[in-house]
Amino acid sequence: MSYKPNSKLSIAIIISIILHVILIIILGYRALHDNDANYGSVNGNSIDAIMVDPSVMTEQYQRQLKTQVSQKQAEQQRQQQIDNQARELQEQQLAQQQRLKELERERLRVEELQKKEAEAAEAARVARQKEEADRKAKEQLEEQQRQAEKQRLEQQQAELAKQKAEQEAKLKAERELLEKQREENQRKQEELAKQKAEHEAKAKAEQELLEKQRAENERKQAELAKQKEEQAKKQAAEKAAAEKAAADKAAADKAAAEKAKKAAQAKKDKELDNLLGGLTSGSPSPSGGAASRKGVSNGELDKYKSLVQNAISNKFINPNKLYSGRNCILEIQIAPDGLLLSVSAKGGDDALCREALAATKQAVIPKPASAFYNQVKTMTIDFQPK
Repeated sequence: MSYKPNSKLSIAIIISIILHVILIIILGYRALHDNDANYGSVNGNSIDAIMVDPSVMTEQYQRQLKTQVSQKQAEQQRQQQIDNQARELQEQQLAQQQRLKELERERLRVEELQKKEAEAAEAARVARQKEEADRKAKEQLEEQQRQAEKQRLEQQQAELAKQKAEQEAKLKAERELLEKQREENQRKQEELAKQKAEHEAKAKAEQELLEKQRAENERKQAELAKQKEEQAKKQAAEKAAAEKAAADKAAADKAAAEKAKKAAQAKKDKELDNLLGGLTSGSPSPSGGAASRKGVSNGELDKYKSLVQNAISNKFINPNKLYSGRNCILEIQIAPDGLLLSVSAKGGDDALCREALAATKQAVIPKPASAFYNQVKTMTIDFQPK
């Protein structure tokens, strides 16, 4: 493969040398042919004239000299051209020889490179074999790792499935518990509604009973007043008879009798008043209510309302102080035992009021003292979350 360029180059040099030799031969032949032709044309003509003009001869001689000089100059030029061409040819040959030497050095260098390339190829082949062996070992190791990873993932998936099943069971239990709590809350709400209805019915019955007792007391009072009037009439008749029967008694006896009569009448009036007081003691007395209200201080009412607000706050959730700085006006109606009858929002922040209503329905409101129940059975709370 490395000898083909050298062979082509040698053929080119040989062809170039042959062409230069042919060119030299042609130029030499033309030079010789031109000299012979000129010589015949000048010297080969016959002269028929007997006398020759010297000036003509001189002129002809000069032309001949000029022709010879010109021919000599042309010959010199041709010779110099041939010498130049020979020198150029020699230089070309030297250059070709130099080129051949360089090509030979290039060939040797290429052979050396080819040898190195062969050695490098052999080293690369050995490296590839080693790399292939390493790759196979690496693939085998990776396969082992993949198998181990696959086994680990299978174990992890089994563990996750187990955890998922446990979590689902836990969630199911929590849902069941929440469902039970919801049912229990619903049952409690129904019980509270039932208790509220019973309480309202009881209060209504108590009110009706009070109305009935008040009507009965009024009737009894009317009967007692009638009896008192009849007794007074009877006493007046007895008095008239006594006065008629004892007209002869002295004024002192009459005064003593009158005094005794008044004492007896006062005693009866007192007994009647006691009887009327016992019958009317169950009805509410305005003066007693006023005295009771007067006996309750504002501090006790504020303290109870503070307890109610704390009970609501215990059930109120304020994540990240979301509702801080807001307020909600709550109107709360409770039973004597503290049972929540109703709650409504009368103003304030809407979002806070929704949460406050829910917290109030879950709160355990403390039982109020009977002395100030009437003041707190319907109360207004300005709820502000802490």
